[in-house]
Amino acid sequence: MVVSSTAAKQPPLVVHLIYCLDTGGLERVMLNCIRGMANQGFRHAVVSLTHATSFANQLPADVPVYCLGKKPGADLSVHLKLWRLLRDLRPAILHSYNLATLEYHPVSWLAGVRGHFHAEHGRDVSDPKGNNKKYQWLRRLISPFVQRYIAVSDDLNQWLLQQVRLPKSKVQLIYNGINTDNFNPTAAKSAGFNFIHVARLAPIKDQATLIAAFVLLRQQSTLPCRLLLVGDGPLRQTLQQQAMDSGIGEHIEFLGERQDIAALMQQSQVFVMSSLSEGIPMTILEAMACSLPIVATAVGGIPELIQANHGTLVAAKSPAALANAMQLYLEQPELAASQGQLCRLRVCEKFSEPAMVAQYLSLYRAVRL
Repeated sequence: MVVSSTAAKQPPLVVHLIYCLDTGGLERVMLNCIRGMANQGFRHAVVSLTHATSFANQLPADVPVYCLGKKPGADLSVHLKLWRLLRDLRPAILHSYNLATLEYHPVSWLAGVRGHFHAEHGRDVSDPKGNNKKYQWLRRLISPFVQRYIAVSDDLNQWLLQQVRLPKSKVQLIYNGINTDNFNPTAAKSAGFNFIHVARLAPIKDQATLIAAFVLLRQQSTLPCRLLLVGDGPLRQTLQQQAMDSGIGEHIEFLGERQDIAALMQQSQVFVMSSLSEGIPMTILEAMACSLPIVATAVGGIPELIQANHGTLVAAKSPAALANAMQLYLEQPELAASQGQLCRLRVCEKFSEPAMVAQYLSLYRAVRL
């Protein structure tokens, strides 16, 4: 294939390889990075191993999306499809996300891609602590084909170094960052007390424990409050049934996927997360930027975000502990307000989007093209 002089003058192409282009924290980090790199000397394309949802519409118009239609389980034909696509696109860099995409770096080398980065944003529900020896071995096996593994939390960073046993020279910590202009507090909130949770309705997020905790909270306190669940996913019907069966379903609202998350957070008092495993959750950062205190499970990188004056951490899969923490803020709204202000300061100082984008750009620019 002959490359025209016009094509040769185009900026280098970065292909972002993900398992599925759907609404989620990982996908939003990718989206924000692509937007933040506008006019910074790179073109971008997104390749989904499976399919894409309407989330793809949020990408800039000049970012194409390719779906390879991977079947469940082992589907070796996808390796050939990706090789052919990369040979046509001729990217300079492949940036893959999470374990399901890692195995495709060797074939991308064969396709002529020179820059190889793999980001670890969190662990799977089947291996929340990262103890699966097979998965650890796979990461070591593929490491000669990857120039840098990116961890989004120090928890993941230390795990890659100590348990997976990757060389220190191959691992880099880059915290997720958010746009604090888009997510900011409002001067006036609506009446009432809202606990808000924003996440995909999936097993790893354990919303069943959150609903059980809210039921306990309503039993322990007579103060009015609501639980807002923002997001969609495979467990939505099951969770809705749990809420209906609880007897307080009218106080639990399933809002689905929303584009006005900042506005919903601004009209809430406390953000709650019940996950079994996390990296650095974008939704926690966004809630903190909106001056909300955090009640969350002490898993993954969450303890790196939440110090004693930013919220309350509890053990995973403990409805009672989660309910008690929620009750603390329900009965002391002034504590929620004061801790929320400190949350905003922490995010602005430590987790800005420009700092995140600059670090990824530095990696890309270090590739010898």
